[in-house]
Amino acid sequence: MDLEQRSIGVDSLLPHYERYFGHRPAIIATAPGRVNLIGEHTDYNNGFVLPMALEMINAVSVAPSPTGKHRWVGSLGDSIIELRPEEASQPGDPFWSNYVRGVICMLERRGVKVPPVDMLVDSNVPRGGGLSSSAAFEVSVCTALTALCGADVPPTECALIGQQTEHEFVHVPCGIMDQFISANGKKGHALMLDCKDLSYRYIPMTDPNVSVLIIDSAVKHSLADGGYAARRKNCEDACSVLGVESLREATLGMLEANKTKLGDLCYRRARHVVGENLRVANFAKALEGGDWEAAGIAMRGSHASLRDDFEVSCAEVDTLVGLSYTIPSAESVYGARMTGGGFGGCIVALVKSNSVEQVAREMLEGYREALGIETTYIVTRPGQGAHLLFQE
Repeated sequence: MDLEQRSIGVDSLLPHYERYFGHRPAIIATAPGRVNLIGEHTDYNNGFVLPMALEMINAVSVAPSPTGKHRWVGSLGDSIIELRPEEASQPGDPFWSNYVRGVICMLERRGVKVPPVDMLVDSNVPRGGGLSSSAAFEVSVCTALTALCGADVPPTECALIGQQTEHEFVHVPCGIMDQFISANGKKGHALMLDCKDLSYRYIPMTDPNVSVLIIDSAVKHSLADGGYAARRKNCEDACSVLGVESLREATLGMLEANKTKLGDLCYRRARHVVGENLRVANFAKALEGGDWEAAGIAMRGSHASLRDDFEVSCAEVDTLVGLSYTIPSAESVYGARMTGGGFGGCIVALVKSNSVEQVAREMLEGYREALGIETTYIVTRPGQGAHLLFQE
């Protein structure tokens, strides 16, 4: 079945906000989740990534609070939490509030004073599936609060604020990709980002004959708790051996020449990153030339590397990707790969539009038969990055 895509808009958000707080919001801002088409675990290695914004969003409705305290609601149906102004930029409970607290702290470091606010958060970005619901949350909060304060904070700075929030308040040592695409996404386009200097270019994805299919594995393994940080450390260790600032500066030749010094583990981790940067470049060239077969080859190579060299896939995700080769409609699938940090979450595939629903049904049926897991999918186009939906 298709992932539920509950509609979120001004008409639904206004009455919810008024029911909680008794007045209208001054600002409603949204930011999208994302799917990374290719370029995994390259962002924190100063490499290249190629994500696109989703059509699913996080929405933040906000206005000054008449109580002199912050009053926040994490999602529809939640109860209001109240905070004194001096508490709002410190870590605390409930856990979800740290995404807001962190953004407020980072804004205050930049000289933006956030007054006590009434805030309601709503989202239709699936959580825990590797589609960056947290980045959408941070970027939408930042977009809403800066608009409310009349502060000039460009989208890329908003992305950096979201990343700092993850590092200091959520304790996830993430790269910049998720927040960057959420802040800077462009409807109908993917975005190729150079994580070293944050330069980027948009790549049109307007061919109606090709669709993006996302299938949730419906699993998230606990290995991810420390697995991400461990692999980041492997990459740092490889840099020390190679004498480079980041794996962006490394080449396959350098890896081969230092294979013994690196040791098997660091060698394979580094080989993934160096090879993945090359695959991103090949994928971008393929998209710009409309060569979907070449794009698919890059995607399949990416998955194999993530599975074998970086070891962040899992049996369930590998089963889904494997089905893209074996289902009756496999000839309609250009390529498929895991997406996100790994250990579960979603896969992403490029599929012929006239067969995409059939491909999705066959993959879900095959997955259920192989592992007994019921799951969901979405078919999507590139969505719009962070923007204001409403301003009083």
